Amino acid sequence: MKRIILMRHAKYDWRQAGSDDHLCPLSAEGRRDALQMGALLQEEGVRLDAIFCSTAQRTRETLALFLKEYSFNGEPRYFDLLYHADIRDYVDIFMQLSPEVEAAMLIGHNPTISGALEFFADTYKVFSPAAIAYLEFDIEQWGELIEKPDGKLLGFWTPKKG
Repeated sequence: MKRIILMRHAKYDWRQAGSDDHLCPLSAEGRRDALQMGALLQEEGVRLDAIFCSTAQRTRETLALFLKEYSFNGEPRYFDLLYHADIRDYVDIFMQLSPEVEAAMLIGHNPTISGALEFFADTYKVFSPAAIAYLEFDIEQWGELIEKPDGKLLGFWTPKKG
């Protein structure tokens, strides 16, 4: 069994980046939500062996804050292509993982992150900022993902406001 965790970046403040969307930082709410989601995944006992993240400022900040609350022993990997990725890019990244990796997380952007949930689990959810989907696949090797993208949705979480 292999597991994928899909996370959309937390809420960002587009007004602070000027004309460069890639440089948009998180809003105060987004920073709180990223911390909250790291704590939630830690409490849920979800184990991660690999993390992939877009190079956009808001995804990098989301991950950095997430990791303040979630214990991860590896080194996250950052990919420029995740900024304007399509689902095939996601599949390609996962398919390159070694068999020892059981669970991998990808932090990206809409609309691709929402589309990936539909592709992998035939399920539609509104992927609000900082939302996380937890999927499981009945495969032994990551290379099988292209042949059997039929994952089971184990969990879907959004930040709780309050």
